[in-house]
Amino acid sequence: MNAAAGKHAGLPFVLPPAPEELLGSWLLRMAQLYGVGLAPLLSRLAVRPSTTKPMPHWFALRSDSVSLDALSAATRLAPSGLAAMAPIACAPRWPQELGACARCLARAADADQPVTWSRNWMSPLAIVCGTHGDWLTPVATGTLIRVRHASDLAGVADSVAATPALLDDEHPRTLDALWLQELCAEQGIVQMPCGKAGPHDLIRIVAVVAREVISASNPHDCDAKPTAGHRKFVLKDYAFETAGGQRAHMTLPTQLRDRQWVLGRVAHVLRTAADVRRPNYSWSSASVQRLASMQAWPDGVLDWVYAKAAELARRDEALRRELSISPRYFKAHSALIASIQ
Repeated sequence: MNAAAGKHAGLPFVLPPAPEELLGSWLLRMAQLYGVGLAPLLSRLAVRPSTTKPMPHWFALRSDSVSLDALSAATRLAPSGLAAMAPIACAPRWPQELGACARCLARAADADQPVTWSRNWMSPLAIVCGTHGDWLTPVATGTLIRVRHASDLAGVADSVAATPALLDDEHPRTLDALWLQELCAEQGIVQMPCGKAGPHDLIRIVAVVAREVISASNPHDCDAKPTAGHRKFVLKDYAFETAGGQRAHMTLPTQLRDRQWVLGRVAHVLRTAADVRRPNYSWSSASVQRLASMQAWPDGVLDWVYAKAAELARRDEALRRELSISPRYFKAHSALIASIQ
């Protein structure tokens, strides 16, 4: 049976969702309560749309794969509340690793509560626990795929508890990372030390600075000789929604520890003045050009990120106003770029 076949009369008992619980996590618990698998439960509740597409994994269930109105009728929970439990969309696929908070999972076990999965962990930008301020612990997406029943999450929690904590040999960046994570969840204008930015501009800034942090870590794409700070990442392009509802397109590492390394440094750049950053970044000439070429930086932000790039952008704009788009401009522009090599 599916959503087209008619609404379910309603379940006699409905488990209350845990705070911030992911929709699929709650549905796994509901299926276990009634002694059935997840797919049979959704079929009996007539909440699956009429489609030949396979059902997504439990952690990816959202309004495009489950009728929230039909689920609301069967569970007597408001559709808006169910929608708030759904994960973001992430394309073309989820990162190789997501993350979970060891302390959140342990707290549930200590209180003799069922292990649940948080919606807040379902984003490429989720790297720090918003409750405890700890780095999230890597959990392979393949591990989540193998979860078939709510009780399987206890094994995931045990694995998270056994994973060594992240040891950063540089200045701890959890506060910076949490600050940026919370900024990206805002739906309005945000105030940063470097200036104000709307949600769309903030995501553009994060994406651009992340690209240059990654570039600076690659010994083949920077001016400096390789050092211990150079790293090699496995990168993927992701299109996803932020917690604030903004569409984001970013190139990020597929592994959580690498995303924490990159986004922690992005946050440090955006939160800390250049003269007190640790390490004190020395952007390559290619990075300077790319930073300067991004259009419509909010006032003051590019100067904060890297003053040389802001100066290059101002000088290039002055040439453009003086010479328009002409052979003379392109010659002068080439000379300007050569001067920063």
